[in-house]
Amino acid sequence: MHWLLAIILTLFLALQARSLLVVLRHRRAASTARRATDLLWTCIPIVIVLFLAARSWVAVIGLPQPEFAAAVTKQEASATQRSPFQR
Repeated sequence: MHWLLAIILTLFLALQARSLLVVLRHRRAASTARRATDLLWTCIPIVIVLFLAARSWVAVIGLPQPEFAAAVTKQEASATQRSPFQR
């Protein structure tokens, strides 16, 4: 399932990057005033899809989880033995 999502997101990312280039070309051709935030708002969807595609490809490839990230997901043995009323 992850491989299908990774391929779809990668294709969508390529289409978004192509659309971004078209938008940037049209903005250069237009003689209107440009704001720096316009480029930011144009790139936000691309960054989101890039993050999701990268995450899906990592799940497909099955890279090992880094030790510092694994420490967060591992449950402590002492935490399971404590009663709910102890601090």
